[in-house]
Amino acid sequence: MDRRRFLLTGGALLTAACVPALAEDGGAFQYCLLRLGDQWEARSRALVKLSFEVQKRCNIPIETKPSIVNFGQITKVNSPFFVISGGAAFKQPSAGDARAMRLVLNSGGILLFDDTSPRGDTGFYEAALKLMRRVYPELEGPGVLPRDHAVYQSYYLLKEPRGRLNKSDFLEGWTMGGRTRAFFSHNDLLGAMEADQLGSWRYNMEIGGGFRRELCFRLGINMTYYTLTLNYKKDRAFPPIIERRRRI
Repeated sequence: MDRRRFLLTGGALLTAACVPALAEDGGAFQYCLLRLGDQWEARSRALVKLSFEVQKRCNIPIETKPSIVNFGQITKVNSPFFVISGGAAFKQPSAGDARAMRLVLNSGGILLFDDTSPRGDTGFYEAALKLMRRVYPELEGPGVLPRDHAVYQSYYLLKEPRGRLNKSDFLEGWTMGGRTRAFFSHNDLLGAMEADQLGSWRYNMEIGGGFRRELCFRLGINMTYYTLTLNYKKDRAFPPIIERRRRI
């Protein structure tokens, strides 16, 4: 599956029934980590670990290693899921690169900002806001995603987002046309998944341990499924079932 086909067909706009077709077509899902800022690679192995978990738990053909590219190369890769990770302000891409990101997101891509900064440091968040104002100048800014957003129920039923840190109990997102194009996680989601080559966790959890780390993986898997299936669980048949499961 080459990039041109992805952009022409909105390759990430797949239904759950279409997921096995990826394997038949010889393609596979892949995360893409963007080289942006000074700390972009501090959580690079987290996406490897997440890929293994997706491969183990889900019926999704996936590359075990993310692609790693400069911001200006986003239209040349096959991935629909882009990640910007860091804990400080970063240099803004050019206007042309911002237009390319808009094209990719409008064609079915998803962007995740993962903030690794300690509580009170807003440099990364403000840089993300500035970038998205260039990508989508018509949007006022990110909004807090409601608890019934599809990203909390696309695979697992989750009550709130988790991360290595405990700075907020919500995700923010840039939503347009009924689809969230970009997410902002305040809690160092990837930090909870980062492990060395021997499998040892690299960073301690601020609160909790094993199960809280598991909830972080579940959120990562939900985001992956949201990229592939979008709002299918918001169809008429699903909300009553989901609401009953939440009450159990």
